[in-house]
This record gives sequence, structure tokens and C-alpha cells, in this order.
Amino acid sequence: MRKSMGKTPMSELLQKLTRSCFADRDALDVARTQAALWQTWLLPVTADTPVGEDPGYHDDFLRIRDEMNKLSGTDTGLICQLAESLLLTQAKDVRIATYYIWARLHRDGERGLAEGLALLTGLVERFGTQLLPSRPASRKMALEWLAGEKMLDSLARYPEVAKEDFANIVAALNQLTVSFTAWPEDQHSPSLMPLINALESRLAQSGGMNAVVPQNSSSVTAPSSPVDAPQVQTITSGRDLLDQAKVLARYLNEQPQGWLSAHRLMKTLRWDTVHELPPDVDGKTRLAPPRTESRNQLKRLYAQQNWTELLEQADLMFSTGVSHFWLDIQWYLHQALTKAGVPWDRWTAVIRQDLALLLERLPGLENLAWNDGTPFADEVTRNWIAQQVMMREDGAWLAGKAAVPTDDATNDVLALEPEALAMADSQGVEAALGWIQTRPGITTARQRLLLRLLMARVAEQYGKNEMALLLLEELDTAAQGITLTQWSQNAV
Repeated sequence: MRKSMGKTPMSELLQKLTRSCFADRDALDVARTQAALWQTWLLPVTADTPVGEDPGYHDDFLRIRDEMNKLSGTDTGLICQLAESLLLTQAKDVRIATYYIWARLHRDGERGLAEGLALLTGLVERFGTQLLPSRPASRKMALEWLAGEKMLDSLARYPEVAKEDFANIVAALNQLTVSFTAWPEDQHSPSLMPLINALESRLAQSGGMNAVVPQNSSSVTAPSSPVDAPQVQTITSGRDLLDQAKVLARYLNEQPQGWLSAHRLMKTLRWDTVHELPPDVDGKTRLAPPRTESRNQLKRLYAQQNWTELLEQADLMFSTGVSHFWLDIQWYLHQALTKAGVPWDRWTAVIRQDLALLLERLPGLENLAWNDGTPFADEVTRNWIAQQVMMREDGAWLAGKAAVPTDDATNDVLALEPEALAMADSQGVEAALGWIQTRPGITTARQRLLLRLLMARVAEQYGKNEMALLLLEELDTAAQGITLTQWSQNAV
């Protein structure tokens, strides 16, 4: 008895991906074309035993297993070589095919996954339920290994989506779904749902199939030598463009005063190719938040006043993952440039102007959040955006003008929060509050009020609710005696 061809949750999600990838092509035609490239691998082992014999005790199969079981240092090239020999001469076994797919993915990224899945679709289409292992439950388990943790971890090593490779992956999954659905009921049709979920999330994080460059990017790592550096070549995809831009930015950064040109090159690619806000539900997007270690590293470098290292690390983070939407990075860059001296302090206006232009093109970006609910821009960053980045005067951007000294001093008070929180983490909240109280340069009534507000915020975040309430009550009382002139000389 064969299964119904009715829709399943798996096919519904797969159909969504298919619509994204194949507006004017047939996915199954693409899958068949890709599978045909593996024709030699799809020939029967022998005329009498088309799928060969179970390779479970074959030396090469055991060597593949040994490599697969290694925690590190796996020889993916050896796995590919042994798998090819076994599939051609010994057995049409889905275990060998899936190990080959993993090795190609781990070594070659999306291209390897697409080509490996094309091979698997050819095997499944040609040999069906004759494929080894012969026990249906074992064959199902081997196929579902494709959607397991090891595969998904390797896929995550290559966050950039290449449109053609991604489309070929989706095409192969379409063909596999059709083939599995046609299997007899007692043959245990496998489910690749975790892999399909990961692909759908991956495409969303990358900005969709229409993104000029992938919105999700791998970490920037310097090559060990000039010989290892990728060569500038013809650009055939958004991923190629991003990879080559990283090479160019690395070169620029090594030149005298080259930081600004390197930074703006990556910013142009990562910001100016975004033409709409990330999809959200009640302000929460599907984008993964920055790592906790990254947040802590920026806080630590700020607290240490290590401005050049803060610049370097914030810039690296901007080019990684989807951190170009993490607007706190822009605040950290602005602070570091302001305090790093010549020539850095001459470039602060560029940070403000670029961010202002981005927010004018994508209004509301600063109010969105990551998929865990944490904001793209924390309260300190939003305050900085409101007071220094987006303020207008006679239709002109204040981002390009020198800020009023009073406002600068005010913003310096509010900018103490990350440093105070870092101190509270390391030395305790009492030490942090004492440190805030002893900050020099607090001379105006407005600054004193904001210092009180900052102390209340720090106390509340560390569970000192009664202290926070007392500080806010004092703040409320003191604020009633403040005149408009005392609050802002520029308001009159």
C-alpha cells in the first residue's frame, strides 16, 4: 500500500522555500538535471546485485566510521575518496552517501551539500527501497541522520547563502520528498524536517533570495600568509562579493589611516544593500542575537578604555553574522573614535551621518529586537540616536555638526552606563554606584539629575529595588525645582 500524496507539514514548509527559489522554473526538473551529473556513480554495482553487498565489515567503510567518530581533525578528503570507491564498486548504501554529503558540506559549504544531495536523489530515484541497508528502520535512520546535529553544525559554519547552491539544495529536497512519499507504507519514509527548518531559518537570516549580498556573514579571519589570501576574481554571487570585500577591507585596514575606508567599504555592502526592514512580529525579528561573549567583550574593552582594541573588535563584529543590525556597535565605535585621539576623533561625524542615513531609509530599525526579545539598540544607544544622530535643525542633520557642549556633557553622563554595569559585574553594585557618584565634571543641575537617574537604573538592574525607588523619589523632588534654562540653555 502506498502513501497518500496529500500535503504534510514538511511539504508545506518545503513548498514555501520552493516558491522563494523557483518563480519561473520547475524544481523537480532542476533536481533531475543535477542528479544526471552523477550518472557514473548511479550505475549498478553488478548486473546480478545492482546495490552490491552490505559494506558493514568492509575495511574502507570502517575507516570512514573511524574518521566520522573523531571529535576533531576529521579527514574529509579521505572520507570523500573512500565513499566514492565504495559507492562505485561495493555498495549503494545510504550510510556511505550521507557520510559523503557531510564531508562535502563540511569541506565545501553549500556547494558541497547541494552536490551531495543531488547524488542522493539520483540513488533514491534509481534504486528506491533496494538501497542498503536492507532493513527499512536502519535505512530510515541513516537518511534522517542528514537532518541531525552533526549536519546542522557543519551547515552553520557557512552562514552566507549562495542563491544557486541554495536553490539546488531545495530542488534536491523536493525530489527526495516525492520519492519518499511514493515508498510503500511499511518502508518507513524518513523525515528531513530539522534540515528543512534550518534552511528556512537560514534563508530568513540571510535576507531572502532577493538579497544582493547575504545578510548573514561568517567571521572575518585573517589569512596566515599572503599566499593563503583569496585572490580578487570575477564575482558570480553575493557571497563572492562579500568574500572579496573582506579581502579588500583587510588590505585597506593595513594601510596608514586605512581604518575609515575599510570600515565604510563593509558598511556600504552590509547596509546599502538592505532595502527593507527585517520581517518582524510585534517588533521581534527572526534574527539571532549577538553572542553574550561579544556583548561582554565590548563592555570590558569600554571599561578598560582600550579604545583601539574596542574599534578593532567592534568592526570585526559588524562584519560577522547579522551584527550589522546590532546598532549598539555604532555607539561603541563612536565612543572609541571620540576618545582614541588623532586621527580617529576626526571620523566620529561619519559614524553619525551613516547611521542617520540608514535610519532615514529604514525608519523604525532601532526599535526592532532579536528573536530572543533583546533590542537591536539598547536604551543608551537609542538615547544617543535621538540626541546626536537624528536631531534636525532647520532641516539639516546635526550628525555632521559639532554637538553643543552641554549636550555632550549630558550624553557623557548617560554613556557611563555600560562601564558602570561592567564594574557591577566584576566588583559589585555598591562599588559601581560609588564610582558613578565620584565622576568628575558633574557641574550642572541637569548632569546631577541624570547622574541620579543612572544610579537608579544600575540599582534596579541588580535587584536593589528599594534603593532605586529612593533614588527616583529624590530625583522627582529635585526635578520640580529645575527651570527650563537650567535644564537646557539651548531651549531658550
